Amino acid sequence: MTMGSNANHQMDQHLSTSGRAWGEPVRPAAPPARGERGATMMFVIMAMLLVGAVTVSVMQVISGDVGGGIEGVEADQVFNIAQAGAHYVIGKLQLAGTLPSYAGETITVVNGSTTLGTAVVTVSCITTGLAPTSTGCATNDVYRRVISVGSLPVSGPSRTVVAVVQGTAGAGGGGWTTAVCGLNTVQSYTASGETTTINGDIASNGSINLNPNPAAIGEGSILGTVNVKSGTGYTGAVLAKTTASCTSPQCTHAGTLSGSAANAGCAAPTIPAPGYVPGSGTTTVGSGTTLTINCSSGTCPTAYGDVILPAGPTASSYTVLKIIAPASGTAVLQMNTLTMHEWSRLVVSNASGGAPTGNIDLRLGKTTGTALDIGPYKNSGFDSHFGVLLSDTDASPQPLPQAKTLTVWVKSDGTSPDVSTNHAPNLACSQSSSTITTLPDCAVWMSHNTGNATIIAANGTAMIDDASENNLTVPMKGAILAKEVDFMGNTAFTQDTTGLSTLSFPPATASNFKQVMSWKDQ
Repeated sequence: MTMGSNANHQMDQHLSTSGRAWGEPVRPAAPPARGERGATMMFVIMAMLLVGAVTVSVMQVISGDVGGGIEGVEADQVFNIAQAGAHYVIGKLQLAGTLPSYAGETITVVNGSTTLGTAVVTVSCITTGLAPTSTGCATNDVYRRVISVGSLPVSGPSRTVVAVVQGTAGAGGGGWTTAVCGLNTVQSYTASGETTTINGDIASNGSINLNPNPAAIGEGSILGTVNVKSGTGYTGAVLAKTTASCTSPQCTHAGTLSGSAANAGCAAPTIPAPGYVPGSGTTTVGSGTTLTINCSSGTCPTAYGDVILPAGPTASSYTVLKIIAPASGTAVLQMNTLTMHEWSRLVVSNASGGAPTGNIDLRLGKTTGTALDIGPYKNSGFDSHFGVLLSDTDASPQPLPQAKTLTVWVKSDGTSPDVSTNHAPNLACSQSSSTITTLPDCAVWMSHNTGNATIIAANGTAMIDDASENNLTVPMKGAILAKEVDFMGNTAFTQDTTGLSTLSFPPATASNFKQVMSWKDQ
């Protein structure tokens, strides 16, 4: 039957492996369930996070290594900067010219034009932690603490180095006990036919050369004579801290001749307050007249500028500067300069005209050139008298009984030139003419004079030429200290150190801080 045949035919059809009959159309696959899709996404995200975490960890490790390397380099650099600053300052503490008050400085370390870093270095006293003063540290002065803080030009670490260094203790504050003190040197330029006589002891922190050398100042090549003699309170010693020269027959000495660092030398005293406060203008005393400055109250009434005593008309008519001293203590008289020509006189008296019992401090505040100019050589070479009593006359000089009565402080740094053959003779310190301006002038120039005074010119040169030449039986007396002291001509100078006992000297200060006691890196 047809129906049966069809039915049998359908039943005989084969099924495909997909569960459908052959020839049956393909049906779409059923979508995955919702949970299956979420799980797959989760696995993907977790894989991405894992990869990211590993990557970040690796980068952190690499970054840490790089950063650590950079920090290590910067740490080394800044440590070197701090050390360089400390070494520099410790080296400076060893230099002779470094002041006791040196408190450190800021140091820029460079390589060519490239700034490598900066070290801020401070120097302090180990007891107080404060900066040293002009006299060093009050206690434990031989020690200094050096703190150096290094930094780089860019933001980065800083490093601190702390060191304690020890110096050499000063051998006392020093002083001055001799007729002549040359802080640097003492020289002689005494020429042919002239004799320089120094009745006293001579000291210098540098050299002393009393062998005459007139050629150095244009006075010819023939030598004069220098004699250093002994007397009451002095032996005629010549004591330098480097070299001392005094060779017979041109130079003789009664006492010890020595050039040795072991010699005591001498020190410049400290000027009392208020130091140098000169006035202004020019005061010229009339020839043959007297200018009286009354300081009997203990205070001088006026601060002067330049004071000039022109030549007196005759030997019996001097031009006079009369200073009345207080009954006791010291009065300070301020000037800029003092110039005295022949037949002029500086008198110190009491209120009634007799010998003074108080003292005068004359302060000459000019900073360069000649501040104290006793220069009759510019006229006819007759005498001038500096530091005498009111009873003094030309024929009978009357020096002050003690040099302490008149102390002259000179600020000037004027120096003594060596005159070459291109200059006329007699030009040392420009003494030949008041119009000479081509050469520097000595701070102190004293010639053809007698009297008694203590003279202090710690910054410049003092030239003593023909002192007392017109009356060698009454020599110029006192004590003189200068950076350089020069002698020439027929000079007689006698020691009087009575004014030195009242002077104040700076205390000893340590120096040459070269011993490292401790070193710490912070």
